[in-house]
Amino acid sequence: MNEPSAHTAPQWEPAARAESLSWSIVRQIRDALFSGKLKAGEFIGSEITLAQQFGVSRIAARDALRSLIAMGVVEVRMGSRGGAWVAMGNSDRLVDSLAVQLHLIGLTAAEMLEAQSITSIASAELAAGRVTPEDAARMEEAAQATEAAAGDPHAFTEASMRFREAIVNASKNRVLIAQYRAFGSVLGPLLEANTTAAATRRIIQSNARLLQAIVNGDAVAAGELMRERESGIRMRILGSDPTATAEPAAQAPAP
Repeated sequence: MNEPSAHTAPQWEPAARAESLSWSIVRQIRDALFSGKLKAGEFIGSEITLAQQFGVSRIAARDALRSLIAMGVVEVRMGSRGGAWVAMGNSDRLVDSLAVQLHLIGLTAAEMLEAQSITSIASAELAAGRVTPEDAARMEEAAQATEAAAGDPHAFTEASMRFREAIVNASKNRVLIAQYRAFGSVLGPLLEANTTAAATRRIIQSNARLLQAIVNGDAVAAGELMRERESGIRMRILGSDPTATAEPAAQAPAP
């Protein structure tokens, strides 16, 4: 990528003394990113030029760059084109960061299942209008794997989650995909710990009906089927009151 032209480059202000000098740099660069003045892949500057532009020492500029790197905002390159560049988007980093933060805030089973339900229903409805033959094949494969693993709670849960993931991927919505992937580390143990023979039979039947509705392009039916499925899961895990406060989801008992 070429360096941005002078007329499009953000106009930096001297770092404010009312806040730490390094944080003032971080804040301005983040603000420029969100306002569209900086874009992924654009050159920001070297440690020396950043120190000059913000009127700070190289130590403050270096500390700011370290923070921005840790946040995933910038990357530093070496060589003739060395310096700080706005990082390209990384969905894996987003998923990992979201999963960690959900764990750290003590996400409850009720909260996670409620959010997962919204994600799953929206994904099923969108998938019905966007599914490709490749998406359908992945859903079919996962549905068959789920049925074949009916006697093994761990393998069954993994296959069932692959089926869910195939639906979310078919939605072609990157926000929903990231949310689902982040929920996975919390959702899997909950589902596995509450897998019963009766639940297994219902899920296998639900998979077949969901697959058919999505392949047929019936968004209404797909949404209703997913809503019914998610309601059953919440009832099975939380009991009769799906809004009841539960222990943090990350502390779900092992099967």
